[in-house]
Amino acid sequence: MRLQFQWDYEADVVVVGFGYAGALSAIAAHDAGADVLVLEKAPENFAGGNSRVSGGGMRVPINIHDAIKYYKAVCFGTVPDEDIAAMADAMTKVPGILRWLGIEIAELGLPRMRHPVAGGESFRLYSIAKNGKPVFEPIAAVGSGDLLYGALKQRVIDRRIKVWYETPAKKLVQDPLTKEILGVVAARRDKTINIKARKAVVLACGGYENNYEMWINFNFPGIKVYPWGSPYNTGDGIKMALDVGAALWHMVSIEWDCPCIKIPSEIYGCAVQTRVVGAMRPRVGSYIVVNKHGKRFMNECKTLVHRKEPLELTHFDQERLEYPNIPFYLIFDEAFRLQGPLVKNTRIGWHNIFNLYEWSHDNSAEIDKGWIVKADTPRELAKKLNINPEELEKTIISYNKNCEAKMDPDFHRPAETMIPLNSPPFYGVELALTITNTQGGPKRNAKAQVLDTENKPIPRLYAAGELGSFWGFVYPGGSNIAEAIALGYIAGKNAATERPWNKASMHSMKG
Repeated sequence: MRLQFQWDYEADVVVVGFGYAGALSAIAAHDAGADVLVLEKAPENFAGGNSRVSGGGMRVPINIHDAIKYYKAVCFGTVPDEDIAAMADAMTKVPGILRWLGIEIAELGLPRMRHPVAGGESFRLYSIAKNGKPVFEPIAAVGSGDLLYGALKQRVIDRRIKVWYETPAKKLVQDPLTKEILGVVAARRDKTINIKARKAVVLACGGYENNYEMWINFNFPGIKVYPWGSPYNTGDGIKMALDVGAALWHMVSIEWDCPCIKIPSEIYGCAVQTRVVGAMRPRVGSYIVVNKHGKRFMNECKTLVHRKEPLELTHFDQERLEYPNIPFYLIFDEAFRLQGPLVKNTRIGWHNIFNLYEWSHDNSAEIDKGWIVKADTPRELAKKLNINPEELEKTIISYNKNCEAKMDPDFHRPAETMIPLNSPPFYGVELALTITNTQGGPKRNAKAQVLDTENKPIPRLYAAGELGSFWGFVYPGGSNIAEAIALGYIAGKNAATERPWNKASMHSMKG
C-alpha cells in the first residue's frame, strides 16, 4: 500500500544554500531549462555563507596535467585519481564561467602555490575586478568575497530565480526502494513544508564549524574555537545526507586562521581576529605570546592561515590530561599599544563584513572595557591574568636578551620582528583559536553526485562547495572558492538534465 505524500510546493531543482556554490548551481540549472528554487537558512541581509565574507581569491590551474600532479600531492590519497583528473579539468574553466556571466575578473601577481611540489607553478590567482584591476590584497587581508557574492546574487535576480530566505532545509525525502531523492522538508514562516524536487536536490549549505557536537567528535574535544565565517554553518547538510545513506569524507580537514581576542569573540559569537599573531605578514613589535604557565611556546610570526602541521596550540599532554598551551595570551608594552589597534577592520570575516564592532585606534576603549588587562609590572600583569608571575617575568627577560642578540634560538622568530618588551605599563589579552571553515561532508564525485557507503551515487542528490569538499588534507589557498564555482556549475547543470521522477514508481517514503 502506497503512502500518499502531500507536497506544498514543487520545482524541478531545489538548491539548499545560497553562497557561491548555491548561486552557480541555481544559475546553471536555470540556464539548462529547469525551474529552480533556492532555500537559504539566513535572512537576506546575512545570506551568502562563508562565500560572502571570504577573501574572494580564486586559485585556478592553467595546465591540467600539472594540476593533476599537484592535487594528488595535496590530497594524500583521499580522492580517487579519476576524480582528481576531472576536477583539474573543471577548475580550469572557472574564469570562463565567470566571464560567461559577465563578471569582470583579473589575475593577481601571486601565481605559485606555497607548497614546493610538482605542478604548483601552473596556477594563477584571480579575483573580481573593477576597471581591469583586481579587488583583492591577500597579504593585507583585504578581500573581495562580498563583491563577488553581490555579482552572483544579481545574476540570480536577473533570471527571476526564486530564493526563499529564512527557510532552513531540515530533511531530504527519499524513496525507500529506489533511494531516489524526491524533495526536501523545510521550515518556513513557522511552518513545516514539503517541497517536491521533480528532478534533483543540490546541497550547498556549508560546513559544520558552528556545530559544537560535530567539532568535538571529529577534531579537538576540550578546545573551544571561534568561527571566522557564517554562524549559519551548523552542519545541516551533513545531517541530511547521513539520513539518506551518504558516506562522509574529509571530516577532520579543517582550516585555521589567525587567533582571535577571546572576550569580544564570545560576546559576538564569531572570531574578532587580531592579525598581530599568525598573520601572512609578520608584525614587528614588542610583543610575545605565552601559555598559562607564562612561557613562550611558538614563533609568533609563523602564519597560522590554512596550516596543516600540528599546531603548538593543539599540543596535548597525555600525562596531565591537558592542552598546556591553552589558554594563551598576547603580552605587549606601551610602545606596542601605541602602534595601532590589535584588531584592524578588513574586508574579510563575519565580524568585519557586518561591522559588529570597531576597535579603537589606540586600544584604549578595550582597556576600559576590561578586554585588555593593564599593569605596571610583568608580575602584576601575570597575577591579573592568572598565569605564573615568576615565569612570565623570566620569559620577558629572556625575550629581551634575544632581541639584543638579534636571534631567537628557541622558536626562530625573525630577528627583524623582535623589539624589546620594556616600555611600561604592560598589557595582556587572552586569545583563542580561529577556524576559517571545515571541508568535510557527504562524499561526492567530480559529477557532483553524492555517494553512498558503497561509492554508488544516491539518485537525484548533488552537493557542491565546502560541504564535502575535495580538499581532504592540505588546502591549496583560494581553491574552496574556485571549487564552489566549478562544482556548483556542474551540480546545477547535471541536476537539470535529470528526467522528472515518475509518480507511479513512488513508494512509501522516508522523510
